[in-house]
Parts: sequence; structure tokens; C-alpha cells
Amino acid sequence: MQDFQLYQQILGLVEPWEVKSVTLKPKEHEVDVEVVCTETVWGCPQCAKRMHIHDWERRRWRHLDSCQFKTVITADVPLVSCEEHGTQTVAVPWAEKYVRFTRLFERFAMC
Repeated sequence: MQDFQLYQQILGLVEPWEVKSVTLKPKEHEVDVEVVCTETVWGCPQCAKRMHIHDWERRRWRHLDSCQFKTVITADVPLVSCEEHGTQTVAVPWAEKYVRFTRLFERFAMC
């Protein structure tokens, strides 16, 4: 099993999200997991009206450690421009909106 397949399963990603690459940074004691969105049409997060993605926002989230290496998820998150609700950021399946930590990291930190 390749690294990206492992993280695909660990993060529970399904289409249109997939792991593009996994980079080990030994000097920083960090693993960078790059996730991409393969969809070009998305629904407005408020009204669900389907529209083309008009821009992308680069984001990073802290995830649970991988073998004592800090794990960071990096992704370009789609932005849609809804006529009714304006520019909206698409929700990602691994984190809440506007949060810099994955759901799994937040659950672990609360225990």
C-alpha cells in the first residue's frame, strides 16, 4: 500500500476528495498530506444550488501525529460564487468551517 492510499483511508476520504501526495519532512518532524478536489461543479453551502468553482483557497489543518511526526493536511478548497449568498467556501469532510484542526485532532485534544 502506498502512503497516499494509507492516508486516503485514515482520513476517510471519498470522491471528489483524494490524497495527491504525502511528503515526509524529517528535519521539521512533519508529514504533509496534500489533498485535492477533483470536482469542478459544486453546490452553494447555504442553498445547494449547483455552480462551477470560481476560485480556490489554500488551507492547512493540523491532524493527529503519524508515528510521532506532526501531520498537516494541505488542500486548495473550492470557492463558489452564489448569486444569492455571495462567495462561499465549500465544506471539507475532515474539519469544521473556519477551523485549523481536523475533527479527529479536536476529539483527541478534548479527551
